[in-house]
Amino acid sequence: MTVRKILELIISVKKQIGVDNYLTKLQDYQTTIQNNSSNIVLLKEILDKTIYDLDNLIENSVPEFLEKLLVGKIIPFEFEKFKNQLIELKDKNYTDYSQLYSELTNILAQMLEKMNSNIAELDKISKVIEPFQTKDFDEIQEDDNAIFAIIFNNESSFNNLKSLSFELKNWDKGLFLYQQIVSDETPKAFEIIEVEQGSVEVILNLAFDVAENLVDLFKTGMETYGAYLTYKTLIHDKLFATFKDNKKLMALEEDREKLLLQNVKDVVRNEIKKQAKKGKKHEALEKKIEEVTKLVTEHIIKGNSVKLLSAPEEKEEVLEKEKEKEIHYVKSKIDYKKLDEATKQLLLEEFTTLPPEENYEKE
Repeated sequence: MTVRKILELIISVKKQIGVDNYLTKLQDYQTTIQNNSSNIVLLKEILDKTIYDLDNLIENSVPEFLEKLLVGKIIPFEFEKFKNQLIELKDKNYTDYSQLYSELTNILAQMLEKMNSNIAELDKISKVIEPFQTKDFDEIQEDDNAIFAIIFNNESSFNNLKSLSFELKNWDKGLFLYQQIVSDETPKAFEIIEVEQGSVEVILNLAFDVAENLVDLFKTGMETYGAYLTYKTLIHDKLFATFKDNKKLMALEEDREKLLLQNVKDVVRNEIKKQAKKGKKHEALEKKIEEVTKLVTEHIIKGNSVKLLSAPEEKEEVLEKEKEKEIHYVKSKIDYKKLDEATKQLLLEEFTTLPPEENYEKE
């Protein structure tokens, strides 16, 4: 990872585990049980909340991020170990409050000590590497541009040169067409500022209006994709179980699933049409819209993303839209992990275009 990416990741992790979030919750739990050591109902409630909080952090990939950031430093907070200890304590189902209080107090004390040491180490890393940050976006941020990232998280998008070249070629063409659709200015070839590693993050310098429209487009697309994932992970199976082999109801539900997935593409297409500048030639415009729709829909469903990194100071309200988009993206990552393998394979087959076997660079 580059220095900028490490610092961004540290900030993101500390927002979830630091003061005013997880660390503060642990401290509050510890204080609460110390003041209510004989209240067994409250002790069990705190125990349940502590397990729930750990599950949330695990779902949000915090353990993986700490592993990346603290490699070779100190042992990262052991989420699964503490979760198992808490579950074992819950399973004992103590009726004697003193036993529950003693063991829960001990576990919370260990968790607090470990979390504080992890946060302190993250602060040390930040202080050490901040002077070596080589790219300050303020240096290239002007009144009419935005710094924008195209992010490839799906390994099939970047695990070999052929795949990455194919993806970048599609984005090169797709961004050119998109600029033609939403802007009256003559499209420019996009400028690559830097390329991240791990996942691949291509940093671009775009015209501000193009970048703002892209944020709106991806926010809308990810929100719609999130609706499909919510349906699949929370509703579909439970609803199917109530049909009791009723073929008509099952067929209707299968149609609804297909429509929800198709709706991602339809919503993306309609959003691009709304963004299109008036006065464009209709036939040529429709072809460009279809090509950009395909590009954006595939990018979303593959689990890839985009990110607005910097905007003109007087237009920074667009960063709030970026935050909303990111919330939809993070939730979609969590829900995607819950899908069965058959659904993941369906998404792969329906929304993954593979590079041609030969001459893919020349097409």
